Amino acid sequence: MASLRGPFWAMAASLTAAILIGHQTWAVIVLGYLVLRLFFLNDRLTLIVAVMVVLVVGLRCEQLLHERQVQTHSAGGFSGQLTVQPDAWRVNGDLASAVATKANGEQVQLFLTLTSQTQQHQVQSTIVPLSFWLRGKQEKILPATNTNEFDRQVYQANRGVYNQVTGESTILVGQGPRRLTDYLHQLRAKLSHRMTALPQPLAGYCRRLLIGEQDPEMANEMVAVKQLGVIHLFCLSGLHLVALCGLVRGFLTRLGVTKETIRLILVAVLPLYWVVGGGSISLGRATLMLELQLLAQMIGLRGIMPWAISLLIQTILSPTILLTTGGQLSYLLSFCLTWFKQPGGLSQTVRLSLVSLPPLLHSVYQFHVLSLVINYLMIPFFSLVIMPLSLGSGLIYPVFPELGQLVNTGLLLFHQGLDKLASLPGTITFGRVPAAVAVGMVVLTMLTWEKRGLVKWLLLIYFLTFTWIHFPLSGEVTFVDIGQGDCIIIREPFNRRVMMIDTGGKLNFQQTEANWKTRRASTTDKATSTSINYLKSEGIDHLDAIWLSHSDADHIGYLPTVLRAMKVDRIMVPAGMEKITKFTKRLPVDRVPPIIPITNRMVTDDGLQILHPFKSGQATNDDSVVLRGEFGHTSFLFTGDLPQAGELAVLQHYPHLQATVVKLGHHGSKTSSSPAFLRAVGARVGVISAGRNNRYGHPNQETLNTLKQLKMQTYSTQTQGMVTYRYNQRRGRFLWHNTSD
Repeated sequence: MASLRGPFWAMAASLTAAILIGHQTWAVIVLGYLVLRLFFLNDRLTLIVAVMVVLVVGLRCEQLLHERQVQTHSAGGFSGQLTVQPDAWRVNGDLASAVATKANGEQVQLFLTLTSQTQQHQVQSTIVPLSFWLRGKQEKILPATNTNEFDRQVYQANRGVYNQVTGESTILVGQGPRRLTDYLHQLRAKLSHRMTALPQPLAGYCRRLLIGEQDPEMANEMVAVKQLGVIHLFCLSGLHLVALCGLVRGFLTRLGVTKETIRLILVAVLPLYWVVGGGSISLGRATLMLELQLLAQMIGLRGIMPWAISLLIQTILSPTILLTTGGQLSYLLSFCLTWFKQPGGLSQTVRLSLVSLPPLLHSVYQFHVLSLVINYLMIPFFSLVIMPLSLGSGLIYPVFPELGQLVNTGLLLFHQGLDKLASLPGTITFGRVPAAVAVGMVVLTMLTWEKRGLVKWLLLIYFLTFTWIHFPLSGEVTFVDIGQGDCIIIREPFNRRVMMIDTGGKLNFQQTEANWKTRRASTTDKATSTSINYLKSEGIDHLDAIWLSHSDADHIGYLPTVLRAMKVDRIMVPAGMEKITKFTKRLPVDRVPPIIPITNRMVTDDGLQILHPFKSGQATNDDSVVLRGEFGHTSFLFTGDLPQAGELAVLQHYPHLQATVVKLGHHGSKTSSSPAFLRAVGARVGVISAGRNNRYGHPNQETLNTLKQLKMQTYSTQTQGMVTYRYNQRRGRFLWHNTSD
């Protein structure tokens, strides 16, 4: 029982945090089970310590929640002093972002508009903290507004950041380092600046593997890495730390330093390197565990205790440690390696990959079948070849650039190979596994290592979960919060049919600024994090049809992203649009499904009636596709950006047209949604798809007044996030993701 005390205490701490911070109901059951087991085992010491741990973590969580409540501010003006460490800046054209510190010690996410190219250069090249007076706007960080979307508010809150500040400052003043941490941040900034002179992707490798910094220039190279499930190799973690410590040991041993002295040196240096390495969760876990292992060797402590103490300490310092995928995988895999006697070679890789699969399916929803073999081959190759060659050639590049160029060529070939592997079939879109089910899968996976008879039960759980996700009993009509644009997902029960009406998109306005102000385009767009992410979380990687209402960018701009991410059977467009350049140029060369021009004379078997356009046109607002469908005994009308004249023309063609729910035209603009049209079709619910703080003032107050006069229930993605009508055979109801801030 003595060997179990540490894990009991650590698990009690992490479960308490999961309950109080993460509101995980399954954690209540598991914590109750642990407490009851301790009680019936009559181990009074373990029970007393466990209760004390729960109280300590509970108080820490209460402190964290109180801090979050006090420091979270409503939107308003900001005027005050801010300080930013030199390694925290990220510059994109005339926009610089960083985590900044107020005079009172509070941290905020800063978005600083740079006023000159000189100021841009100052931010990019600084190696000292910059302090400045900023006037601008302060608001709390927005939460995720779509189901299963990455929640930036939660992510930043886990780092102690609750608000964001935007504005500009004319004078940025450098300050000399005052504390040890300032010197460490200065060292990290110097290393980062030195690595900018390296060729890509060598520069990105050195930044990631030495200082834990993500290089935006490597974003394209990381796509295949993520698809193949080997992204963990490119992040500072236990693997890298052990390798670096091995290099230090070897170097000091050759100098004649004793083992005891080497341990003391590593104990002193590791916490400093955690700051230089970027302070990530995985690096913090690895650092703390190595520290404890080194100290344990000095005092003769063995077994699972270093792992348990590490988790306990990190939970007290950061209660959200096991609410992040990185924290979950770090502690799960290190527990398996410490607690279980693992086989070597491929068997160990398969075991660790399978036990990490449930938390990955909970957070990323899919996996590649090649990942098991690739991880087995890649881990030793990465540790023995990629990492030492990248770091070594990067550090000596100023003296021996030829070696760096040679290694860089090898890295380019390496990524070409990864791209080819990622293009092979084998990606399985499983869907989002619920947290409680994922925990059960993890526990059962570990039990199968000692009781092989449980394998069939584990497979049964996977099968039932997969079936439940992929063949849901309910259907839905979902209006995605995709910003200033339209994107609607229609999914029938059992996923018999899945369709998308418009993809959303970003309107690009002509830039007339000087070159230094030009911002680098992101390698991903909003569709990736919203509509596509949601579809994959529901286990969907195939669309029967995409209906495009017209050719405006805010309706079709994300079409290339959707076509790359999803299998699409056909694209339905208003007749004439198939010939328009601004549409055809968006189509990828290698993945173009059949494009079908449509008018109201066409009848389809997709469950949607085409009401407009009446003839071929130029795919403008006047030519918008209008669709009607019945879902859950409720009629829906989707009107694109059709103006009021078009609405009345539709009524003339279909005088008996009726619809309960109308997707209001043109994002709630006063140019659409005429009172006569809404009254004639008998609309009782209006749905508005519009972006927050958009430059057009959508939805227009005139439209909102019309809805109020007609006593229509109104839902808006602008204020409520993703809006979903979920239905079964008998009835349906509207759900929304969140309310406006």
